Amino acid sequence: MLVKKFLAENYADALHRVKSELGDEALIISTRSIKYHPDEEGGEPSSCVEITAALEKEADAPAKQAPEPRRSLPEPTLHEMSSDPGWDRIQPLIQSLMTQTDRARSAGLKPGQMDLFALLLRQGVKEDYALRLFTLLNSGKLRNTGQDGGPDVESLKRLMRGMLKCAGPIELTPGRPKVVALVGPTGSGKTTTIAKLAAQYALAQNRRVAVVSLDSYRMGAIEQLSAYGELMEVPVEAAQGRLDFRKVINTHRDKELILVDTSGRSHRDREYALELAAIFNSVEAVETHLVQGVTSQEALLDETVSQFSILKPDRVLFTKLDEGLHFGNLFNFAVRHRLPLSYFTTGQSVPEDIEIAGRDRVIRLIFNSFTFKV
Repeated sequence: MLVKKFLAENYADALHRVKSELGDEALIISTRSIKYHPDEEGGEPSSCVEITAALEKEADAPAKQAPEPRRSLPEPTLHEMSSDPGWDRIQPLIQSLMTQTDRARSAGLKPGQMDLFALLLRQGVKEDYALRLFTLLNSGKLRNTGQDGGPDVESLKRLMRGMLKCAGPIELTPGRPKVVALVGPTGSGKTTTIAKLAAQYALAQNRRVAVVSLDSYRMGAIEQLSAYGELMEVPVEAAQGRLDFRKVINTHRDKELILVDTSGRSHRDREYALELAAIFNSVEAVETHLVQGVTSQEALLDETVSQFSILKPDRVLFTKLDEGLHFGNLFNFAVRHRLPLSYFTTGQSVPEDIEIAGRDRVIRLIFNSFTFKV
């Protein structure tokens, strides 16, 4: 077996050298990031990448060639590497062998930024997104207010804030009722949130509000809403199917806001979203808010988006912030799906525990446990 080590300034260049000298059949044994000190006295320490690769039989290795000048081996582009069949085999192995710190360094993170990078991961920000953030932060395209190349917390916050979209609160339409429907999985908090919104507009803003329930699936749903409606002096009606829904909406044409509650279903129930689409299409316009619990697993959040995609949700409303431990998934969701945030709910109290979603609020939730020491 032929075993050889390759040194380069970055992983892509090192891989290129492996393939050039040992061919596509080379096996990656190990990778690591190492530091070295230049010969010049007082020079700053530098880092490089070492890949150890092997061929099963020495005879299989192509004849060694003299190293070409660096300029003749340009660094592969991301597209070139991703379309190379050899890269498809090697890249997952390299990622698994690299430590979190190695991956951060290979993306160009400075030593003083490691704590900040680790914070984002602890708070649930996906590693790919965190690495991308620091790549942008260190690209020189952003104004850096950090000191001595250290972690720039405020610049990072500004960068993340700019990637978030917020669109709340509900804006009423003069001259006709605004119809707003809340859809989402079972247990996400739709009915309680409907009551909070009704109270905000009917009591706090003195608007004419009606509530319509399409939830004939959950026992006691209409009774719960009716109890809230009686306290707020807001009419609550049940509807089933397209014709019934259109009739109820027409009955309340004098209202400024009509809030529509829907039943929660499993993310596997795709037919239900089709039923809702047919019902909503029976009236002029329905603004749809997808209700998600912030404590839900990210895979479930994504499945719910897929489940209700036929409705083309206008906003996403996150509930149960008071139950959350980490809030990086709010950032992940916003970046991945580009759905504007409308409201957050923070408890069961009606009408108090609801707030308009804001970018600053998301940033504070993510960074609340971090105090950077210069």
